[in-house]
Amino acid sequence: MIAILVAVDQELNPILHRAETEHIVRQQHLDFHEGTLAGQPVALLALGAGKDCARIAAELTIRCYRPDLIISAGFGGGLQSTVQDGDIVVGTEVLDLCEDSGSEVQCRSTYKLSPHTEVNVDTAGMRIHFGKILTTDEIVTKGSHKKRLGRATGAFAVDMETSAVAAVATAHHVDMLAVRCITDNDHENLPEEFNDFFIVGRLKRRRVLSACARRPHLILDLARLGLRARHAGKNLATFLHTALPLLRLPAATMRVLS
Repeated sequence: MIAILVAVDQELNPILHRAETEHIVRQQHLDFHEGTLAGQPVALLALGAGKDCARIAAELTIRCYRPDLIISAGFGGGLQSTVQDGDIVVGTEVLDLCEDSGSEVQCRSTYKLSPHTEVNVDTAGMRIHFGKILTTDEIVTKGSHKKRLGRATGAFAVDMETSAVAAVATAHHVDMLAVRCITDNDHENLPEEFNDFFIVGRLKRRRVLSACARRPHLILDLARLGLRARHAGKNLATFLHTALPLLRLPAATMRVLS
C-alpha cells in the first residue's frame, strides 16, 4: 500500500475528492483516511506543517501501515524562474538548509531519492520537473531570498517537510516519492506574517483574522494565495491520481549521502 502525507487540509482535501475513502482511523492524535486512489490502496494524512510534525507522523505511519511507498506531497515555493506556479516538482535529491546569512548559503545534501521516472505523465498540459527539493525550518517569504537559495543550491522547490520524512523513510528502508506543486514563484513575496499563522504545525485562523484586522491590505494577498492554492491542490491531486497506477513498487531504496 501507499501512504500519502501532506501538511495541511488545503493539500489533502482535493486528493480526498478523487479518492474512495472507506473510513477514518485515528492513530494517536492523527486521522488517517483509508481507502483507494486510482485503484491503489492508500492511507492519506494531513500531518501538520514543519519538520517536527513530519517526523512524528512518518514514524507513526510506518509503524501502523508498513507501506511499500511513502509519498511526501504538498505545496512548495518555486526557486527557479523555469518553475512556475501550478507546476509539479518530483524530487530527485533532498537538501537541508543549514545556514543563510544573506551573503552565504550553506546546505547539506542528505538523500538521493528513487528516480520514479515512470511518473513523468502527460496530464492536460501540466508541467513536470525532476530536480532537487530544499527543506527549510520556515516558509521562505521573500522573493529575493528564494532567488538566492535557488542560485546557491540548484533546487527547484522549497518546503518544510520533505527532509524529515526522508530521514524516517530511510531509517526504516521504505521507498519514498517527493512531490511538490508550486504555489509561489521565485520572484514573488509572500506576506511577512505567514510564519506566524502556524502553531505546532497547524494553521490558526484566529491569527489570520487578527493579522488582517491590523493590516487590511493583507486580505487581498491572502485571497490571491488562496486562488493559487486551489489551483495547486487540483493539479497535485490530478498528478497523484494519474501517477499512482504507473508506479513500480518497490523501487530502489533511497541512498543516504555521507
